[in-house]
Amino acid sequence: MAEGVTFYRHGDTQIPPLATLDRMTVVGTWTNLILHPHELYEIRLGGLHVQIPPSGTKARGLDFNGGLVASSQQTIAIEIIVADGTTLDFLGDNGTPPLRLQFPLLQVHNVHQGQPLSFFARVLIPKPQGTVLASGSLGPFRTNNYGATPLSGTYSLQNADLSQVHGISGHASATGRYSGTFSGIETFGQVGIPDFRAASAHMVRLDAAYRVLVNGTNGDVAIQDTEVRTGKSLITASGSVVGKPNKVNLTIATKDSSVQDLLKIVEREEPSVLGKVSFHAAVSLNNGPGKFLQRLGLKGDISLAQVSFAKPDTQHDMNAFAARVEKDPPSDSKTDPAQVTAAVSSLTTFQQGTAYFPDVHVTLPGADAHLQGTFNLMNTRIHFTGKADLQRDISRATTGFKSALLKPLIPFFRHKQTGAIISVAVTGTARHPKIEQNLLHDK
Repeated sequence: MAEGVTFYRHGDTQIPPLATLDRMTVVGTWTNLILHPHELYEIRLGGLHVQIPPSGTKARGLDFNGGLVASSQQTIAIEIIVADGTTLDFLGDNGTPPLRLQFPLLQVHNVHQGQPLSFFARVLIPKPQGTVLASGSLGPFRTNNYGATPLSGTYSLQNADLSQVHGISGHASATGRYSGTFSGIETFGQVGIPDFRAASAHMVRLDAAYRVLVNGTNGDVAIQDTEVRTGKSLITASGSVVGKPNKVNLTIATKDSSVQDLLKIVEREEPSVLGKVSFHAAVSLNNGPGKFLQRLGLKGDISLAQVSFAKPDTQHDMNAFAARVEKDPPSDSKTDPAQVTAAVSSLTTFQQGTAYFPDVHVTLPGADAHLQGTFNLMNTRIHFTGKADLQRDISRATTGFKSALLKPLIPFFRHKQTGAIISVAVTGTARHPKIEQNLLHDK
């Protein structure tokens, strides 16, 4: 037994030690010691603390250029190493706190020169806080190119607390497999988050299947193929998570997903808009201060079909407007007027919690409109203005006394001998939108 052991890199005491050890116990038999002096049955390590220095430092160079990895070229064979209670620190730059992984359970088997070893570990990860169970094989080590060292195995993530990631909350569980080398670990898996919440939006369930490539030498992640499901909707994604601090860049897309499903991810209130949505967009997310939606950037195109409103009063207004301005409604139509829907398409950018729409194209029975404006997801306020091309004259766009007053103005708004072009505005909130004619362009 040995106690209070410190391992320095090449005896250099001026840089952080590779590891410290409270105690080491060698378990064996006298027979093996005499007949097989280069074989040990079991080594037990208590209180092992390993420190991995930042990339580019002298200590890191000693580890992987003739230091730590080269030490694996020993002639002693060890059947099992038990290192329960190990602490592994990845040291930060410029005095930043280390990334600490704790191993309540760690066993390594078949430590033989030039052969892969096998392992089983229970790991406590700090962010998001959770537990990982991992098993597999590692090696043989490539002493001159540690990034080419092969590894493979399986893992599971248990109940990771996402609230430590600023702006979101929930608990994630995952299972998967991995294989490759340190510099390119291909990982397949599935993850479920039954209680995901972004900021103060709805709590929703997210399920994902993913295939990613992880560079174990620097922590960069290439997202090769990911499918995320919420409700009946599916979003695909690919991209990367690179750098320190991490910068997320994704390309996301969906086709004919439920508007309600996706709005619940970002809105606090019940979605007021119903329909199908398709989009293709580039997304970025930085790791700086601010709420999730304030750190999210997006640029792409979006289209909505079968758009209607959940609020009966708003839907009634759209139904009535379409009935007044449609020139030749089918005389034998069996469609319930309450089922009048619209289609919407636009390019969009999203910054600092607000979506900007330079040209929104809206079509519904009897009208075709082009609008521009903003939608603030932080407070759900809407502000759009533009022009609508109506199939009938402007007096049809309103009712009662207003309709009578507008009849003398018909020649000024007439378009192609029939119909009219008028200014419109959409204001209010997502929950209580206000749609009206903006004849005086005062919005």
